[in-house]
Amino acid sequence: MQTPNAYPQLRVLVALAILAGIGVGCGGAPDAPTVASPDPPGVPTRPVRSLGPGPHEGIDVSHHSGTVDWSQVAHAGFSFVFLKASEGVDDPDPMFGEHWQRAGEAGLLRGAYHFFVTEDDPDEQAKLFLSTIDLKPGDLAPVVDIELLGHGTEGDVQVRLQRFLDLVEQEVGIPPILYTSPKFWDTHFHQSFSRYPLWIAEYDVDEPTIPEGWHGWSLWQYQGDAEIPGIEKRADKSKTHPELDLDALRISTRLR
Repeated sequence: MQTPNAYPQLRVLVALAILAGIGVGCGGAPDAPTVASPDPPGVPTRPVRSLGPGPHEGIDVSHHSGTVDWSQVAHAGFSFVFLKASEGVDDPDPMFGEHWQRAGEAGLLRGAYHFFVTEDDPDEQAKLFLSTIDLKPGDLAPVVDIELLGHGTEGDVQVRLQRFLDLVEQEVGIPPILYTSPKFWDTHFHQSFSRYPLWIAEYDVDEPTIPEGWHGWSLWQYQGDAEIPGIEKRADKSKTHPELDLDALRISTRLR
């Protein structure tokens, strides 16, 4: 993960060395990191205004979507975006840093999601996710994407998911959003997770099915693999509930 303050510190050291009349040797430039830290100093992002009640249109993007012209995405009428940050215990998305920065520059409301691997340790997954993201007040709450049950899953998957959610909420200070499909959830989960905002994925229906434990939905992914202006490949489209004020899903305090 990139340490954004490294270069300003180096410039200060070089300046002090010159003033002192001594030479400073410079080595080669550091290797480019796999995952860039969002919003390095000196790169402004447009302030995102309060959006209020919807419905608002948004997308979710990972490196599988290819290159993205975020200005085109914003001009196409999308208000928010969720970006894949990590998967499992050792798989950060290589495009997350760039996507996060450019989406912010385009004025889009941003959120980050983690693809939960049910057979992987939840503590290690939370550690990877939290070390990859750098959420600020005004960003959307983090998301856990749980849609597959791995063949090597052991123990109670509900307990493992709850552990991940607890760790993320302790750090961020807001309940994470749960992304899932109704069929998957009702097959594998029976414990209530209704305190977490629901992002439901279901296509080709007039209204999404509400999984067990919830009374309504906050976000609905209603189309997958859609063609979207500015996106090289494809991305999924979502909308907010008409009665949801999207500000309710935004972080109001800095990470603890």
